[in-house]
Amino acid sequence: MRILASLLLAAALPLLPAASAVTVPAVSAADCSGAGASDFDGDGTDDTVAGDPFAAPGGVDGAGSVHVLFGRGTGGRAVSAPVPAAGDGFGWSVKLTHLDADRCADLLIGAPYADVSGRADAGAVYAVYGGAERAAVRVVAPGPEADAHFGWSLASGGGVVAVGAPYEDVGGVTDAGAAYLFEAGALGRGRRISQDTGGVSGNGETGDLFGWSVAVGRLGGAPGEPDLAVGAPYENDDGPGRQDGVGTPDSGAISVIYDVRGSRETYAGRGWSLHELTDAGAGDRFGYAMAYAEEGDVAYLAVSAPLGDGGRVKDSGLVRLFQASSTAEITAAGAFDQGAEGAAGEGYGFSLAFTGEAGARLAVGVPFDGPDQRGGVWLTPVREPGRARLVGRGGPGDRSGWSVGFSGNRLVVGAPDRGAAGAVTLLGRNDATGIPLSPGTGEVPGVAGGGSADFGAAVG
Repeated sequence: MRILASLLLAAALPLLPAASAVTVPAVSAADCSGAGASDFDGDGTDDTVAGDPFAAPGGVDGAGSVHVLFGRGTGGRAVSAPVPAAGDGFGWSVKLTHLDADRCADLLIGAPYADVSGRADAGAVYAVYGGAERAAVRVVAPGPEADAHFGWSLASGGGVVAVGAPYEDVGGVTDAGAAYLFEAGALGRGRRISQDTGGVSGNGETGDLFGWSVAVGRLGGAPGEPDLAVGAPYENDDGPGRQDGVGTPDSGAISVIYDVRGSRETYAGRGWSLHELTDAGAGDRFGYAMAYAEEGDVAYLAVSAPLGDGGRVKDSGLVRLFQASSTAEITAAGAFDQGAEGAAGEGYGFSLAFTGEAGARLAVGVPFDGPDQRGGVWLTPVREPGRARLVGRGGPGDRSGWSVGFSGNRLVVGAPDRGAAGAVTLLGRNDATGIPLSPGTGEVPGVAGGGSADFGAAVG
């Protein structure tokens, strides 16, 4: 991405009043009766959402915008914040999910550079409801902190919403990072979890960026209760106890925290650093991206290290798979990489998406693939990894695979550097190239009063 490519290589306010609500299509409650799992407008067809965090709605540079694409991109609606502000990054993270009782999907949107109560870049998240007309809600941290970037990452499931704030200071430790949990049905005051929370693995240290990625699912806790996984890709491999500036820098780690629906002082769970699973080196960044899916009674969690040594090719990237079930606790279950086809810096695992429909399939973004960084996505059937194939290839400099997601049975691939505005591609189950979509072309609306910049930087 034009502005963000260096990220891989470098290191609560009241609810908004109805008058300030985000403008979205009005859908009657009755229309939701036949809605699909990712159906925002209630027409029975799964929809797609794409973030453009540097768009300029109303001519406000970097305020950001989000597009809801209906069906196979035959129509849609651009959504922006009620009062767009320069540099907010609205659309940095996006997630189609279910927040209320109707069957229409709802939309979570991260704006991690939004100012809150005078605190620059504290960050905010917006909830936009499908189905019956309802005001959007803005959610912030209970104690907003400058430069915390609340809303950097999003996940939801099991009645909870998880929000990452990886640059938040914890106990005076700079950028240790935190994750917040909210009840999905009533987005009120959130609960903070950090590495200083009782029972959470690891120790909050300078620059760990705990909360860079988050996932929610059944990961080994009590049956029927949601568990939380949190990535800290910049954590050093430095042994037990609080350390600073020692050990193997930025090798990364994850924490799995059980039964997070209820508030408590101490949780149960476990964690992994990359060296517990494979050979680890400086800068591997295990925990950079995560994805979750279920297939029957089996739950899968995929975790990437996009600068790990996959297939013994230095810095080519790798993904570790974990699984759990109603009768088995979470355990490491395998690894994916590009083998001899990988090359240093391609970013295998920069983005991840999972689906359990018709057999678990894992999508792994490789946005820097090829000498011209055209990018692509490795699509891997979990039970038949030998059938992995590279799809969604872009053109020179497109960085296809910067973001990936699933909408029903379709794979969604973001290519934020395609053309002047960016693009997403929708691929059917057996497609290799798919349908590219960009704002202002075909039936995809443009950004009102302004232009797109990195459409496809996030998809969900």
